[in-house]
Amino acid sequence: MTGIHRHADHIMAAIDNDIAAGHIPGRVRTFGDLHDYLDANDYLIDAQVPYDGTPATIDIIVAVQDEVTRRLSAPGRPYCTYGTCSYPRHDHTTTVGGDGEDLQQPAPMRCLHCHQPAHYDEKLHRYRHDDPTAADCFLIHEAS
Repeated sequence: MTGIHRHADHIMAAIDNDIAAGHIPGRVRTFGDLHDYLDANDYLIDAQVPYDGTPATIDIIVAVQDEVTRRLSAPGRPYCTYGTCSYPRHDHTTTVGGDGEDLQQPAPMRCLHCHQPAHYDEKLHRYRHDDPTAADCFLIHEAS
């Protein structure tokens, strides 16, 4: 196993722990996505990825970030959905039905355009599909 893979293993274990603890959502699919929720460079520091400012260590950092991104975006990697998401700033429910009627009980949110499962991301202040590989619709859900 290369040093790149050892560092990526360490970082992926930390990311999975943070997802399980609800610190970041399960929908992150790139190393860059992590910066939306925390300082992703802390993962590199914790994994002891070398950095001394030389081009060689910059290449190592890029390779580790690329490997983490490859693993995060692997087909079949689970993402957050209604009933499984532990990220406290995601709301996967709605009280408005598909025809605009008020619902008695909160129900799983779906995109009004394509009907895929969706959620409101409080940190980003927008509605998103649960599946991070789904094409974004212009209108996922109208806030009521």
